[in-house]
Amino acid sequence: MYHVSCVVNPKSKIKNPKLALVLLLSWLLVGWQTSANGRLLITEVFYDTPGADEETEWVEIANVGEVVVDLSDWQVGDEETAGGGEGMMRFPDGAQILPGQALVVAQTAVRFRQLYGFNPDFEMQDSDTAVPDMRRYRLWADGDIGLANGGDELLLMEDGVIVDAINYGDSAAYFSPAIGAVTTGQSIERIPADCDTDSAADWRPQRVPTPAQITLTGECAAPINPALLEDLLPIGQIQGAGDVSPFVNQIVSFRGVVIGAYADRNAAGITFYTLFVQDIPGFEDGDPATSDGIGLFLGRERPSAQPGDQARVTGQVTEFFGFTELDDGGLQIQVESNQNALPDAIHITPGSDLERYEGMRVRLDGAAQVVGPAFSGCGFAVAAPDGPARLFRRQLDDPIDQILQILHTSDVDCAGFPDVKVGDRVEGLAGPLIYHFDQYKIVNHGSLAVTTASLPPLSAPPAPTAGQFTVATFNLENYFDSVDDTGTDAEPKPTAVELATKQSKLAYALGVTLSCPALVAVQEVENAPLLTALAEETAAMCGFTYQVTHRESADGRGIDVALLSDPERVAVQTAVLRQGCTVLDTGIEDETMDCPAGQQPLFSRPPLQVDVLVDGRAYILLVNHFKSKRGGEVETTPRRIAQAQHLLALTDGMERVILLGDFNDYEQSAAMQVLYGRFANALFAIPDAERYSFVFGGASQLIDGILLSPALADELVSAAILHVNADFPDAWGMDLSPERRPYRATDHDLPVVVMAQPALPADPAPTVTAVSEPPTSDPTPSPDPVEDAPSLSWPFIGGGTAVLLAILLTLIRRRK
Repeated sequence: MYHVSCVVNPKSKIKNPKLALVLLLSWLLVGWQTSANGRLLITEVFYDTPGADEETEWVEIANVGEVVVDLSDWQVGDEETAGGGEGMMRFPDGAQILPGQALVVAQTAVRFRQLYGFNPDFEMQDSDTAVPDMRRYRLWADGDIGLANGGDELLLMEDGVIVDAINYGDSAAYFSPAIGAVTTGQSIERIPADCDTDSAADWRPQRVPTPAQITLTGECAAPINPALLEDLLPIGQIQGAGDVSPFVNQIVSFRGVVIGAYADRNAAGITFYTLFVQDIPGFEDGDPATSDGIGLFLGRERPSAQPGDQARVTGQVTEFFGFTELDDGGLQIQVESNQNALPDAIHITPGSDLERYEGMRVRLDGAAQVVGPAFSGCGFAVAAPDGPARLFRRQLDDPIDQILQILHTSDVDCAGFPDVKVGDRVEGLAGPLIYHFDQYKIVNHGSLAVTTASLPPLSAPPAPTAGQFTVATFNLENYFDSVDDTGTDAEPKPTAVELATKQSKLAYALGVTLSCPALVAVQEVENAPLLTALAEETAAMCGFTYQVTHRESADGRGIDVALLSDPERVAVQTAVLRQGCTVLDTGIEDETMDCPAGQQPLFSRPPLQVDVLVDGRAYILLVNHFKSKRGGEVETTPRRIAQAQHLLALTDGMERVILLGDFNDYEQSAAMQVLYGRFANALFAIPDAERYSFVFGGASQLIDGILLSPALADELVSAAILHVNADFPDAWGMDLSPERRPYRATDHDLPVVVMAQPALPADPAPTVTAVSEPPTSDPTPSPDPVEDAPSLSWPFIGGGTAVLLAILLTLIRRRK
């Protein structure tokens, strides 16, 4: 229920006395109404959406009372003043809400359904006749509802009387402090749903919005009276013993000692700064279950305070992806003294309960084992000195709490930070402990000592014998030219020297480390000329020049998939991108694809289907690069599942098929399990200790694959992953010294398999049989066949006439 702010908080500013009187009468009237009709509250708001806000915003209303409520005379909107220019809308006649029910009012039903897979209860704009429309409430406002990302208000009214009202961001219309602003893709939710203190204390940021679901468990947070904050709280009380601060969204003040700082640049090139402050020694709360440290987010402002400064701090508590910090909006830091002794660093062990040390100065004793190499963002990952030398992640639920990431004080300038590889050991780790993207990390301020492990011996690639050939998949990691095609920072633009070095490393990996496989599926290449240059550089090593099969995709960064093939053994027949459509909101624009209404293109990098003959034997290859986990591991899973389902449908009826590439998911993930319904992962023949192709955050994982259809499973001879990249630091990617040239050409290791070839059938009399085209899931016209391919298009339907005709044609051409 909405209470008048001047009653709850005497310091709130209400400039219009008449408005104050109206609000007071509203509160008295609403108190009577809700006791008779139930309790309706705003319980969740999604205003900063990943798409167009004017189409994808939504509001959740819940009945936390005990009786059914008729909504015919209820309104919701963002105009706080009658006659204003924003929006207010009323529910349809006869609409009802049951006790315990949560209803969703969306801008458009179509966009909401694309995001969540089901319809909202009401929509503000008519996009679907099956969903009831809200109506304008012109007695209050004539405008449109549009929730500002920087800050706005939202009101719930009955017949023009305010029942519930909230404000967030830079708005303080109804209570102060406001509910903290959230990042794109997050919502704000009232937790528990029946808590109504008319303050920001009722609200929590939600990383994954939960429309039509409410939470009724938990304790209601009591708002802090600002007048009491002069008795400054210990940081431990502000942190609390749980995952979320009991003071979230509230203004607090405290004193502490600065223990460190961190500079973090985002994908757009903007650098943000964070200070870390810990209780002055002797002024802690004395509770071992609470953390005595906290982060101060400064936004773009460089910190003026230094480690050892004592400061008085006032600001609003927020939760950023599980890390408790003070927001930069209105943050006040007053340095009172300098060169104070830092609190003693507390020894921690990876895998133990670290929440109670979040934001505090911690250390690792002994020589920690490096389990994730130094990366370009100035960090690496370690395990405890006596912990496992390598940690694997086969599926999302596999624990990674034994891994601790180590960050430099800046991810912009890595000067002085060691370029360690997996197997090295590091001592002297100490600094503030943060929780960042689901992992604990130390922002290191200690002096490091590195014990370097010897380089492991290089593994020889599998050697095919007569009647065999090799197939590899190779993620080239941002193989771009120096031309700026997009005008954005997201597109890498290497210098001429960087490009030449990159190409030399890739050529060595292809021609020496992999020993020139007959078929190489590649990912993350910008264009065909780059592959042609790579093929030319490997020609002397391989004794042939790879044929390049490439098609431009719709990827926003400009990266594509392609196939390299040995023209002396491989005849490429046709090549086409196999795009699909989905009801999921992908945001992909692909001019070559005309999806049905309500659907969008499924792939930014569609699978490349290449039909080939290898020594006269027919194969179908589909080169893949699935959706990455950018945007959240859980949040992007539905895209990869849909992509796997598309591949399964696409290959229905095909027999001699190889699916390969970068699947961007764990080997036992839900997406891969879809593919395992028909295909076998050839890399499962590799022992567990060697079965990984990528190291992320210190977790070794298999995200690349070479999958065989049942008709090819018995033709697998051997499989290997050449570990020359994932365990080594990014900086080695620019090192052409003889010792380091074989290493870190890319961030993925090199999976390769050896396949046996079945005997060719006996020569039949050459005949020509008409073959009809099979149905295809690709509604776009196929590109012209590649050069030197037969003039006919041969669909490879296992055991059918088309395969025999393709083989016969090759034999006839050879005899000529």
